Amino acid sequence: MAFSMAAMMATSAVPFFFAYGRDSRQPVATATVVLMYVAAWALIGFALDHVMGMVMMPSLLIAAAAVAVAVVYALTPWGRWARDRCREMARREPRRSRFRDALADGARYTACCVVCSAGIMLVLVVVGMSNPVVIVAGAAVMLLYKITPWPERLLT
Repeated sequence: MAFSMAAMMATSAVPFFFAYGRDSRQPVATATVVLMYVAAWALIGFALDHVMGMVMMPSLLIAAAAVAVAVVYALTPWGRWARDRCREMARREPRRSRFRDALADGARYTACCVVCSAGIMLVLVVVGMSNPVVIVAGAAVMLLYKITPWPERLLT
């Protein structure tokens, strides 16, 4: 579970990783950011695996309620702020990064990503992350969620 969570979330962070690598031109700094991000999501995946072990198979009603909560969360100011921050960081301004900057940038992006994806993580935990189809679908949804403005269009 920890590996699949890290792999799924790393997919959605690829735009940030490319932007960071392009702008920092420091392979060690870029590797540090990627490893920090992957390690954080692996720990979250490990914790969620423990939680999923205690949850019984959900009904369709519970799964639908989780999706509704995720959509509402995506439209909250906090959810929108985190998603906007993820997008902004993926389009970062070119600057030379040092190792110390990589730690701060990696921690900042990881924190924004955790806040941004909390609603979707709820759905994935309820539906069951042990299914590879759910993991691939979750990765695709997270990537689209982070790079497109679709949730905001629901309000207009």
